[in-house]
Amino acid sequence: MNSDFKSKIQRYPRLIWMIKRTLIIGVCVGVSYLTLLWLADTRSVPLSNVLVIAGNKAFSARNDSVGTVSYNLALFLNDDLNEASDQCYSDITRKEYELAVGSCSKVIEIDPNYAVGYFRRGYAYLYSHQYDLAIADFTNDIEIIPIATRSYINRGSAYSSQKKYDQAIADFTKSISINPKEAQAYLNRGLAYIQKAQFELATSDCNKAIELEKKFWNAYTCIGLVFMSQGKYELALSNFDKAIELAPNTGNPYFVRGSFYDVQGKKDLALADYTRAIELDINYGTAYFNRGVIHVAQKEYDLAFSDFNKAINIDPTYADAYLQRGNVFADTKKFSDAIADYQRAIALTSDTDANSYIYCVEGVTYTKMGNFEAAIPALEQGVKLNIMNHYDWCKPVLENALKGIPTP
Repeated sequence: MNSDFKSKIQRYPRLIWMIKRTLIIGVCVGVSYLTLLWLADTRSVPLSNVLVIAGNKAFSARNDSVGTVSYNLALFLNDDLNEASDQCYSDITRKEYELAVGSCSKVIEIDPNYAVGYFRRGYAYLYSHQYDLAIADFTNDIEIIPIATRSYINRGSAYSSQKKYDQAIADFTKSISINPKEAQAYLNRGLAYIQKAQFELATSDCNKAIELEKKFWNAYTCIGLVFMSQGKYELALSNFDKAIELAPNTGNPYFVRGSFYDVQGKKDLALADYTRAIELDINYGTAYFNRGVIHVAQKEYDLAFSDFNKAINIDPTYADAYLQRGNVFADTKKFSDAIADYQRAIALTSDTDANSYIYCVEGVTYTKMGNFEAAIPALEQGVKLNIMNHYDWCKPVLENALKGIPTP
């Protein structure tokens, strides 16, 4: 070996590493490709499809470098796949989830083995609250790449949104078994444990998330929620404050602290935090909703109406927002508008207890309109669904309606 070249190599150990890495990746890609040539008839299978399958095998074998190279080569060779993939990613980045569903579907149409297409479309479905479709796409990603922790975590999030906490915990646990250093999986499992009132497990998971990622502000909100559920309010607040300290330009920690103040009856502080969350994220539908509920309690109906409209514009499937906007309409004697919103809310929720309440307030509204023919079946349905006895007031309203007596 030339002595000058040898001395340069010795002075630059990173160069040695890069050369070795490039050679290893090249060999791995070559082996994968030659293996697939043997398995597939490349006269009928496009080379880009072969490379995508090779990438999936590499990712499944935990060889991310080879998988990435294979995927990138596939995109280089297939202009249509590359263009659709770029558009899918761009739509998601811009939070244009409806557009993303279309562009990501195009990716899957071009190459059904391109796992990222399912993951990204699932993500778009998840954030547009189409949970069953999201679950189906994340499942497809997992079937192609069985160790795709990204889809176990997101599928678990979809299950959590459906209040299927046992299934969510199973997915988060599976993700942890594949990659024990994934902080997000511990955090999400901790949040699911909170919903099941398993606070020791929740605390353990949220602390583990912090151990793995010291500045993981979400984990501090998780621990704060545990303390809040246990009535340890000072400890809860200190953790919410810590989350805000770590992420002062993120809306979520302000929203969580606002919810804490809300529960404590500190409405002005809650309003301030909800407003700050909205300032940082103008599409924070839940913050608009919670702020609207406070405005209703303060009889600030115009402000409440505006907030519920915002929440519905952001998420047209937001059943609670239709319900609360319906209540605003009813309180301001716009009874027909109230009925329309109650009916939308009923159509959007399968929760028995929630529907019991909605049917009851719908029936009350009909009595105020003097429409007892419509009020009676609504109230009867409300009473029938009141299996948890939360709305016992509905039964005397029904009895009065049967006598033609309106609700005051």
